[in-house]
Amino acid sequence: MARTTLLGSVLWLCCISMAMAETPSAPQLANRIDQLLHEFQQEEKVVPSQQSSDPEYLRRVYLDLGGRIPTVAEAREFLKDESPDKRQQLAHRLVRSGTHARQMATFWRRTWIPQTDTQEFRDLTGEFETWLTLQFANDAPYDQVVRKMLTVNIPDAEMDSHTGASAAMGTPESFLTASQRLPSNLAANTTRAFLGLNLDCAQCHDHPFSRWTQEQFWETAAFFARPKAGDDVTAEKFEIELPESTVMVSATLFTGDEVPWPETMTQDSGRKALSDWVTGSGNPYFAKNAVNRLWAHYFGVGLVEPLDDLSEDNPALQPEILDELANAFVESGYDLKLLSEAIVLTEAYQRTSRVSAGEERDVDLKSYARMPVRGMSGEQLYQSIRTAAGMKAVRDDIDPTRGRDDGSRFVSSFFVEDAAHAERSILQALALMNGDTTAEVIDTEHSPMLRVLADAPFLSTSQKIDTLFLATLGRKPDAEEVELFTTHLKESENRSEALSNLMWVLINSAEFNTNH
Repeated sequence: MARTTLLGSVLWLCCISMAMAETPSAPQLANRIDQLLHEFQQEEKVVPSQQSSDPEYLRRVYLDLGGRIPTVAEAREFLKDESPDKRQQLAHRLVRSGTHARQMATFWRRTWIPQTDTQEFRDLTGEFETWLTLQFANDAPYDQVVRKMLTVNIPDAEMDSHTGASAAMGTPESFLTASQRLPSNLAANTTRAFLGLNLDCAQCHDHPFSRWTQEQFWETAAFFARPKAGDDVTAEKFEIELPESTVMVSATLFTGDEVPWPETMTQDSGRKALSDWVTGSGNPYFAKNAVNRLWAHYFGVGLVEPLDDLSEDNPALQPEILDELANAFVESGYDLKLLSEAIVLTEAYQRTSRVSAGEERDVDLKSYARMPVRGMSGEQLYQSIRTAAGMKAVRDDIDPTRGRDDGSRFVSSFFVEDAAHAERSILQALALMNGDTTAEVIDTEHSPMLRVLADAPFLSTSQKIDTLFLATLGRKPDAEEVELFTTHLKESENRSEALSNLMWVLINSAEFNTNH
């Protein structure tokens, strides 16, 4: 009897231990981050702003997770919902949508291959984003996506093991192509994109302010050097010559770790071994880099800045948060959706960007006491303008055989490098005021929203104004705005033209073309 009881106790303890080791849910992870932030803010005597209103949160989370503002129907549905967990339900639904897969494809494409925003490599964007969209929509783990990019065209890596989709439906090869397949470029881009380390500062010489040496840089580049065809391939054959010298260095991990060479060696075993180490759960940089970049996407500033300096010489201001998120990321099997959902459910993300009476106007972004006002990317702005007009903005499907969305010229004209400090140029402001995209969406012949409002006899003037505000700003107008817009409509002889003018005013407002 005692033995049975002891055995039961042991089994119970094992179950408890297994439960404790389980990956936290998104709300649980959000609560843990909130606890750590609260402790930090108390120590720093930082008083956080109040929670955002429902319209603020709705618009922000649609822009960040879906790449566009909500439609009128989506806004009405959310604002009338009285469920206490409606924000949690919305976040959960959005991270599993096709629009989120496309938004993340654009975000990671720009993060991993910033060269695609230049004229030289712009043609790589379409097929690479198609491939990424398929990966994210089918829940491919982050580490597998990165590994495919580094090992593409190595035998047994040509077929997508997660989705069963061939490389013809988009391709991961763009990373190698944008690096021109040069070992030096691949070493610099791999460490920056996937590890958050700026090793290329040591490409020419030992940098006086960096811990990385020139030899370490070229030892990393040697993983991408291919031994001569016909030779017996061994680990020693992965070597490269230091520039302006005759010194040869072999492929070596700059952390001093043992290289995970494969059992069967081929000419591409160097990048295969490096990819295994880069994406391994024991890598001290891989998960933290992904977390830091995703956090910066949602808050405008990373837990570590600059984003490509995760070295020990540049610690995070709040390392506990970085560790907590990175550990959960690894435990989840590198689930990006878990990270995104948890971050947008934190109190920090849900804080208002408005300055209340008595609050300091300027606060340190890294205190996360108030949500910063961020510039919208060209993609977000273009899709949001079309959404406001009632046009189809971004497809929910992920069919790679269909053409890409129009507006690439508009998107490239509104490129934003640092969303937290973005400022609209004069040329951009003029393009938004007088450009073809704006002209189309304020034209009642092309804008479904304006056409409905102009031709709907069952809608009162106040209802039409309400709809315009919901379509553009995701909220209802205040009393002063109602009075101003009502006066304009009543005094105008041409009702359609008046509605078009009001749409133009709202689209060109700072409230519309910022993420706040």
